[in-house]
Amino acid sequence: MLVSWKRSLQLAYYNHYLITQVNKEKPVNWLIVELGLDNVTEENINKELDHILIGFNRLFKYKSIAQASLGYFRMLDIVKSGDLYYPRIYVLLPMIKSYFQGRYYIKHDNWVSLWSKALNRENNLFVKMKVVSSKKDDHRIVLKMEQGLSILHDIENTKIPVNFNPQLESRRLIGYSKLLKDVMDQIESDQAFDLDMDRFDVKDSIANCAFENMLEWHPGFRFKENNPFSNLK
Repeated sequence: MLVSWKRSLQLAYYNHYLITQVNKEKPVNWLIVELGLDNVTEENINKELDHILIGFNRLFKYKSIAQASLGYFRMLDIVKSGDLYYPRIYVLLPMIKSYFQGRYYIKHDNWVSLWSKALNRENNLFVKMKVVSSKKDDHRIVLKMEQGLSILHDIENTKIPVNFNPQLESRRLIGYSKLLKDVMDQIESDQAFDLDMDRFDVKDSIANCAFENMLEWHPGFRFKENNPFSNLK
């Protein structure tokens, strides 16, 4: 694994903070979309990675997505199972307030069609869509956040560079755009991000729910059966 699971855990906390800042400033809806390909051979993985990253940029220029989304956080992950690879792009999306009202809503089938169009292919596509909604079990997630911080504190200093940019060969594993990038820029003056529970608004159920989802995102190659977060119950 080229980038450790620590970075995924750090990102989950950092994005929790970003989400709460957005929620304080602007009424939005939050969406998680997973995009990728299935059953990619080792000899084709580099070519397909180029293909899906170019396709991703093309996807977010389509009118239906551009007019509904306010930006994104994206993370590239490459799952390996046996001899095959499963490249994934995990996307956290702040959507306009009226996203679920009428013409702006993008159904799962539409995401599939748009992803197919962006890649100019119809086979081995992977698309998963999930609305980030508030959970009643915030207490359990807060305990999970506290447990994760304890693990990170046991490992090393918890200062996280705001502009960290992990690489997979020449590819950017993560990226922020538009609204999320703007909020990120607002806190850049800190130079580092302290991981402390007092920093997080644990009453923000949307941020809590997104945090729990992001625990399953790992930047870089990993094995499908490996789950470094299995100790966070």
